[in-house]
Amino acid sequence: MFRSRELRTATVFISPALVYFGLFWALPVLLAVWYALTDWRVGGTPAFIGLGNFTELLRDPLFHTAVLSSLTIVAITVTASIAIALGVAVTLSDPRLRGGRLWRLAVIVPVVTDWVATGLVFQLFFLPNQGVLAAFGQSLGVDWLSQVRWTSDAALAPWAVALFVIWKQTGLYVIFFLAGLKGISAEVMEAGKVDGASAWQAFWRIRWPLMRPVTVFVVVLSFVTTLGMFEPVYLLTGGGPAGATRTLPIFLYENFFTFGRSGYASAAGIYFLALSLLFAAAAARILKDDPES
Repeated sequence: MFRSRELRTATVFISPALVYFGLFWALPVLLAVWYALTDWRVGGTPAFIGLGNFTELLRDPLFHTAVLSSLTIVAITVTASIAIALGVAVTLSDPRLRGGRLWRLAVIVPVVTDWVATGLVFQLFFLPNQGVLAAFGQSLGVDWLSQVRWTSDAALAPWAVALFVIWKQTGLYVIFFLAGLKGISAEVMEAGKVDGASAWQAFWRIRWPLMRPVTVFVVVLSFVTTLGMFEPVYLLTGGGPAGATRTLPIFLYENFFTFGRSGYASAAGIYFLALSLLFAAAAARILKDDPES
């Protein structure tokens, strides 16, 4: 009877989360799966076409470009943001650092700022001839820097978007890494010092292995978050130039709202979801295979 009462109490407490998950996550996914199997257009009646949208996507060069653009930006962003976040977290975790709380506040400020407001600032930042980077280059005598067209050059546009995302999101990953570093026992670190481990050896052989679960979580979070970002791409480049930054969210947006191909966009969204789940599953497998996890 006691267990039954505990179960009822637990159900009451978790029911809001279950309702939220069902209404705003599970139901939209199920609807997207259904519409992906139809030729539905905005304002029209959907007709079942099976896997037609999925096979067409596999032959669509614009979809291939969107996947490649997304993975390019994700690769740059995840690699740089994880490396920077880990370095900053290790620095901030040093008890000898002065003004540690102030530095933590400075790190988290970009995360809580609005995407649109910061996107407008970064537009000014990347402007050729009169932007912040151009003025910085002129002050150093590097005149060619003022001529660089960050958001209108196909080779540089993904880097411009990645720099924006790295600045905006890295602080969040710093917080996670700081929490992981705080969870490492002081006795373990002291034992490493007694054994004669240098600062680098202590990090590489003690801290880093113990941080593996947090690292896998942060990598997955960074991958999925960056892959699904719409605002930074839309604000800086709009998907251009020449499709260099037409990521999966931009591809979905154009097909749904511009071309009205709702069923086709839903199928692309299912591929999008599958890519995220595959990466998360691979990361979970890595964590499961870790003998220390």
